[in-house]
Amino acid sequence: MKLRAIKDNILCTDGDFGDKVTASGLIVQSSIGKSEGIVPRWFRVFEVGEDIDWLQPGQWVYVEYGRWTEALEVEDERFDTPNNKKKIWKVDPKACVIVSDEEPDNTITFNTEAVSAMKKELY
Repeated sequence: MKLRAIKDNILCTDGDFGDKVTASGLIVQSSIGKSEGIVPRWFRVFEVGEDIDWLQPGQWVYVEYGRWTEALEVEDERFDTPNNKKKIWKVDPKACVIVSDEEPDNTITFNTEAVSAMKKELY
């Protein structure tokens, strides 16, 4: 099968839903399913529709929380996996806030300057 995005659709793989590792090697477990997990996520662009002229396959895009579909495992000969299967998401083009040509680090960087934080209550 060969997947193809149409119109203004963006298909992505490699969603960033796992644990993180700090630069010093500390593991920060994934917060998915918790109120702290309501954060944007990085995705690798796999295919874009013809109406999208600002994004190319292979780039990485940072997407506002929840503005993607549930993952669907599909098979495509272009996937670089042994069985040609990967999870794929459709992301909302209006929710893309950052684009990168390089894969984002799988690390968390803490600012060593004065930092203040406060817990946001969800209603």
